[in-house]
Amino acid sequence: MTGLKSSIAMAAAAVLAMPFTASAADIKIASFPGPKHPINAHLFEPWMATINGMNKGLDVKLYVAGKLGKGPAKQFKRAVDGVADVSFGLQGYTSKQFRATTLVELANVMTNAVDGTKRLQTAYAKSAAVRKEYEKVHVLGIWTIDVPILMTKDKPIKSIADLKGLKLRTPSQMSARSISALGAVPVPMPITKLYNALARGTVDGVLVSPTVLHSFKIKEVTRYFASGIPFGSSPMFIVMNKKSWNKLSPAHKDIVNKTSGIKMGLTGGKIYDSEHQKGMAFLAGSKAHNLVRLPDAEVRKAIGLLSDLEKTVVREWEKQGVPATEILKIMRAAGA
Repeated sequence: MTGLKSSIAMAAAAVLAMPFTASAADIKIASFPGPKHPINAHLFEPWMATINGMNKGLDVKLYVAGKLGKGPAKQFKRAVDGVADVSFGLQGYTSKQFRATTLVELANVMTNAVDGTKRLQTAYAKSAAVRKEYEKVHVLGIWTIDVPILMTKDKPIKSIADLKGLKLRTPSQMSARSISALGAVPVPMPITKLYNALARGTVDGVLVSPTVLHSFKIKEVTRYFASGIPFGSSPMFIVMNKKSWNKLSPAHKDIVNKTSGIKMGLTGGKIYDSEHQKGMAFLAGSKAHNLVRLPDAEVRKAIGLLSDLEKTVVREWEKQGVPATEILKIMRAAGA
């Protein structure tokens, strides 16, 4: 992760020599995972070290593991309400607020986290409907997680038929509908509750990024893994309370702007792609875990079912005033 950390430091280098007369300001960051989570360790920590190391009167502090409030689903609201100055979370936990954004979770929109990040950032730049979903906050960064895979505790998945009736944890409305389209039963749940749900048999498995194998210890409660289906993936955000942003001096705003935005989002995407590779390599070399890629015929079946779902979602979203066709066109063209 040295390269990722240095990229944040380099982004801030241009502001180190600027003259400052700003008064002191504190920024409290609310992060729901523990301190070793990749975003905390490889994005927030170097970001804080860079800004705090400038000695320009801007003091950034990170509160991990829900210390500013429990429940990952409330992370966006914590920033809106000012419980935290900055918060990190998933749009999918409050899907109804983010119908435009979560279109990136549909199949065949992205290939990896950096690719998905660029498509999402392009949609944010070009679609008023996407930007409107963030009008109550100041956006510091948005990105997507890497493409998820299927993980189960007791039953191997070798075909789409094997999914029928399985209870699978999902993080969002869109991923729940994807799982339903393939015959499984979605169980909405934040990632912080997944370990116990698998251990107790509340769920049979999960559709999730391989990054959770270590960061949330899911490797301890799963045995079978299936890849190959081109699912979309969860978007993520780092946002700032508007009053907290407006209270910053022009000089402090300049520091934050030059160390966030597109670069921060791409750093998030790179972190997840790196962790994805580590997770898949771990599974490939583990004797205690069984990783398969679904046969091409089964992948084609899944794509057909998920394509039908997309048509349904687009019709529904359009009736509700979300320009889904336009947004998907922007997202897909962004990688052309």
